[in-house]
Amino acid sequence: MNVFRKPSLAFLALLFTCLGFGLHQWTTSPPEPHVAGVSGQFSAYTAFDLLARLLGDEQPHPTGSAANHRVRDEIVSVLTELGLDSEIQRTWGCSSRGSRCAWVENIISIVPGQEKGPYVALMAHYDSVPAAPGAGDDGAGVVTLLETARLLSGEPQARWPLLLIFTDAEELGLLGAEAFFEEHPKRDQIGLLLNIEGSGSRGLSQIIRTQSPNDAIINAYSSAPMPSGLSVINEIFKRMPNDTDFSVAMRAGIPGADFAFAAERSHYHTPLDRLLSLDLSTLQHHGDNIWPLVRMLVNEPSLSGNADLSYQPLFGWWLKWPAGLNVMLFACISLVLGYVLYRDHGLLTILKSGFVGLSAVVMALAVTHGLFSLLWSLKGGQTSWPAYDLPLRVLLVAFTLCLLLLMAGMTTRQGTLAQRLFGGILVWWLLGLLFLIALPAAVNLVVPTLVFGAGLLFLRVWLSSISFQIGAFVLLLISIPQSLGLVIPLEESQGYRLLLAFLPSLGMFLVVLVPFLASRKRALFILPLTFLSIAAAANVLVLPLYSADRPQHISFRLVSNPGHSATLGITSPDNLSEDWIRLDKKTVEAQLPWAVRSSDVIIEVESAALERPTFQLQETTIGDAGIEHELVIESERLGDTLTLVLTEAPADLRFNLNGRWHPVTKARWGAMKGLKVLSLSGIRGQSVGLKLQHNEPHLIKGYLVDVQYGLPIALDHFSEKRGQLAVPVRTGDHSLAYQSFQISPVQ
Repeated sequence: MNVFRKPSLAFLALLFTCLGFGLHQWTTSPPEPHVAGVSGQFSAYTAFDLLARLLGDEQPHPTGSAANHRVRDEIVSVLTELGLDSEIQRTWGCSSRGSRCAWVENIISIVPGQEKGPYVALMAHYDSVPAAPGAGDDGAGVVTLLETARLLSGEPQARWPLLLIFTDAEELGLLGAEAFFEEHPKRDQIGLLLNIEGSGSRGLSQIIRTQSPNDAIINAYSSAPMPSGLSVINEIFKRMPNDTDFSVAMRAGIPGADFAFAAERSHYHTPLDRLLSLDLSTLQHHGDNIWPLVRMLVNEPSLSGNADLSYQPLFGWWLKWPAGLNVMLFACISLVLGYVLYRDHGLLTILKSGFVGLSAVVMALAVTHGLFSLLWSLKGGQTSWPAYDLPLRVLLVAFTLCLLLLMAGMTTRQGTLAQRLFGGILVWWLLGLLFLIALPAAVNLVVPTLVFGAGLLFLRVWLSSISFQIGAFVLLLISIPQSLGLVIPLEESQGYRLLLAFLPSLGMFLVVLVPFLASRKRALFILPLTFLSIAAAANVLVLPLYSADRPQHISFRLVSNPGHSATLGITSPDNLSEDWIRLDKKTVEAQLPWAVRSSDVIIEVESAALERPTFQLQETTIGDAGIEHELVIESERLGDTLTLVLTEAPADLRFNLNGRWHPVTKARWGAMKGLKVLSLSGIRGQSVGLKLQHNEPHLIKGYLVDVQYGLPIALDHFSEKRGQLAVPVRTGDHSLAYQSFQISPVQ
């Protein structure tokens, strides 16, 4: 009996999809917080209480601020209470990727082991951005380190010592980590390192990167209560601008892993990154990942590894195998698929089925992307994380499925279910081939689906029709974690401005689903999906973009000009409302003399003149190394950052601040893009002496800029105008005062 044209096949496929997706969500939900006081067990409640102590009044604590010094002192006090000595590394930390430095204060402590080394190291940063209290980024990581140290101290002494590194100035460009791995003698005694980060206020704590060789860490991590992570993220991270302190450890060649969570990112780098927002389940997962892993690693016979492992979860199972096997597995899969093609004599039909199915999916996703663009246009704005995301999720899935069902007639004539399924597997095989060429660490993402699919097709001639259909449904389930299951995590971390970042994951699943949708009675599914799509689209148009929990990000920048006039720039990654735009009388072309217009809205305001920073050229000398200028710069108003913006400078200009020479590099974005820029932070109330050096005589000309976080009290009414539906982000509200300078060329 030909059951493939009955609606039951499509219905069962959609039912299995819902069940499989629900199972995936259940097995990837963070654990419930553990009660406090249980010996040897990490408790999110205990860690949360400790975090509340560290954050105090929850004021932002950027590097160099009084609030940051208070957090530093609290960390030292907690370590002392645990019976651990601590050291504060005070030095200049300079970026290896740009001319940015900060006076940093890293905290280093050791839980002793039976051996003197090598160390198992834990690292997290304790500074925050100027706009955020930093509960998730990275207070959660800091208390995970402290709680792990407390638990380890309560056990019999382990074999290897545990090194705790609390870095400063991560938010300024990983500068605390740069200082540690550049100068500290213990850097050479680290056997393995785990870095703990946070981005947002909830989500799974998972491995986002590893450094080769990773077998020691991945093997130990396999015994964690709920291991999570995809080795493919290693490849993605290489192609993203994102960074953590672990990047510095990687450049130092230290094996290790980077753990982070990345959901509810509307709170990231805003005042909403606070205690009240932090999900205790996420904090518990941090602890469940780090504490058992550390306990195992510090008792390992050896910390050295010799291989890399690929890893990924599958419905609660933690799959891992040598990364070198990916090529062999892919080759074996290719041979099996090639044999089945030869045996079944259906090459043309299978290729046609795969092409038609892929074309239908691409067309459906393209139309869906167009619909979202239209909705944002009708709504008059777009944001990465809207206040209400459920209608968007329903629309994404329901509308795309509706389109696929409408086009499913194209696939009805494309052979049997087996041949259509083969066409879908062939698309996954092509994707695997692309990974093999361009993203080698991503190959394992497609391996489980391809292995099962190739095996199912190979055994098809010996299976009954019902058995094959059951196997096809199982294949559909197996594909979910590596495709459909990635859609929500990618949506939560990348947002709807990057819709194209998670549409491919949805497409990977739909390629496997399409073979089941070839039903003549598609209207049974199209009508309810159409209703859902219309209802979801209507909700998107009617519901507000922002809420108190997911507000718009709006920051103010006050610029005090030498002529005692002042302007206020209003910036947002989202579209500003007419209320803000009406404030802009278009009388100001740019806030800064070296930059084009860099704010969404610029208005003239009344503000007391801000004190200018001071620039003194102490001495110019000529030597074998070139022409050298000794400078002293200072913020008269206790600013947070001093920046030299050079409008004219020699190409080989370098600076010396910490006994080492660094090139002065060009800014890659912002109001200073394309100009050579040198920024110094963490220096409130201090004058800074530095040297500039170059080879040939050349005029050096530019501006000394003094940046201070926050705005004068007289401008508080602008903060009040933000209301409950907007918050500052990253650097937040800040003021700038500047003066020009010039260093004449030596004749």
